[in-house]
Amino acid sequence: KIWLSFERKMSCGVGKCGHCKINETYVCLEGPVFNYTKAKNLLD
Repeated sequence: KIWLSFERKMSCGVGKCGHCKINETYVCLEGPVFNYTKAKNLLD
């Protein structure tokens, strides 16, 4: 399996500010490590 780590500035760390949001995914809540399938969907 391939795992990717996303780094974004996470101001609040609990998904309230939306700064780490990629499409509909909050990196601070669901990541920052994602498997390749999920990461590919985030970037599409």
